[in-house]
Amino acid sequence: MTDAPGSLPETITKHRETVASRMEDYLGRRDGPLYEMIKYHMGFEDRPDNPGLQGKALRSSLLLFTAEGFGGDPLRAVPPAVSLELIHNFSLVHDDIQDDDTLRRGRKSVHAKWGAKQAINAGDGIRDLSTLALVDLANSNDPELTVRATEVLGNYSLEMISGQVKDLQLTDRAEISVDDYLDMIEGKTCALLRASFHIGGIYADADEETVARLKAIGKYLGYVFQLRDDWLGIWGEQEEFGKSVDSDLQERKRSFPVVYALQRSPDERLSEFRDIYFSNGDLSDGEIDRVKKLLDDLGAREGTNDWAKKYWSQATEELEKIDMEDWAKSDLKAFGEYLLTRER
Repeated sequence: MTDAPGSLPETITKHRETVASRMEDYLGRRDGPLYEMIKYHMGFEDRPDNPGLQGKALRSSLLLFTAEGFGGDPLRAVPPAVSLELIHNFSLVHDDIQDDDTLRRGRKSVHAKWGAKQAINAGDGIRDLSTLALVDLANSNDPELTVRATEVLGNYSLEMISGQVKDLQLTDRAEISVDDYLDMIEGKTCALLRASFHIGGIYADADEETVARLKAIGKYLGYVFQLRDDWLGIWGEQEEFGKSVDSDLQERKRSFPVVYALQRSPDERLSEFRDIYFSNGDLSDGEIDRVKKLLDDLGAREGTNDWAKKYWSQATEELEKIDMEDWAKSDLKAFGEYLLTRER
């Protein structure tokens, strides 16, 4: 069942409530200062305006969707889905510290509210809870599967962290190739999406060839997700994107449009872009507007979209080769189209 164009299929979003409910029940058993910070970050405390799990929970929902899409029981895969969602959230707490972001999902980030030192503790706690949740919530009849999921999730978590290390290494570099950038986001962004499809497949007892194709789909969709995110960080509408669309430029991030532009043959426009973007001090509103215009003139706006479309095409090629339920294959295509065109 597909939904309106540009929206997430209900067959994916329906799993969010399952993950949220199980996670809230699991965290509700724990009290103390550490869990106060964790529950705050997740949205289970101090959120009278919108209580409950925050964010779309895409990765965990995709895991359950994938298991169901191969005829498996999605409830069997809830433990690794909860674990995956916690891994994603531990990375957000630490990411806010590293980027000095004071807002997360419309309110103070953990490090803005409690300080960086305590935020490190909160992130570490969420990471440990991700492993404990997988073990505690697992079906006692699936011990071998639980061990396998623990190993797989651990490896993807390390890939994500490795990608974050590379991202920080690129921060101060003026010379970055597209390959450098793609290598970085293959870990930072793609790893947990690969985990979604990989673990969903093994919980549906998919064969090794199918799991390999699912992992490839996850990687390509990770590229699509990040490239669109980078595009929105420059040309998105602030009301839709949910944050200042100038922040990526103000922080001089080495996002894909910037890296794409830097690969162009040197000319006056590229020289002007370099002079402004790599100057000292804050960029003025006029300089930000000029940078946007130069990126557009250098082909970065269209080029970023073209690269995202290329990776979506590669994902669809893999999708056509797997034996998945027809409804699931159709809705996964709708999900990819959503990633290509999303506004937030």
